[in-house]
Amino acid sequence: MERSPKTRIVTHACSSLQGASVLLWLLGDCRTIREDARLYFRPTTLAEEDEVPENGKYEDPKYRDSYSAIDPDEGDYARVLEIINEFLPVEEMAGRLIGVPVLRQFGLTENEKVDNLLATMFSKRPQPVERPLNIMDQNRIQPGKKTRARQIRR
Repeated sequence: MERSPKTRIVTHACSSLQGASVLLWLLGDCRTIREDARLYFRPTTLAEEDEVPENGKYEDPKYRDSYSAIDPDEGDYARVLEIINEFLPVEEMAGRLIGVPVLRQFGLTENEKVDNLLATMFSKRPQPVERPLNIMDQNRIQPGKKTRARQIRR
């Protein structure tokens, strides 16, 4: 992350992402993803008691079977999840498919409507926005059009 301020990394996902590839995509300065793509990262199987504490006193867990062997790669994956947690809430989203609308809510993908609005507002020459931002803009009365008045019966 100690790159030149002039360097800008653009990440574009042409398909769904899972695991550590989610982190690589998130680390881009400008992110795009196909509209039907999804993100997925599984929760880690490591528990906090699996790591040796700083003081060096390690106690064996109370229960361990043949399936609970520790995989060193799982420690690396736990670190990946820590960094992903800076962008998305890992505890709530791990093990679930995450769609593009959710990514937009977190501000992680380019939002075309907002970009068009900002470009129009800050441009030197006013340019009309290609399409209305919401349904309220579509329902507004345009100048020159007559409206029907309703009569109230008493």
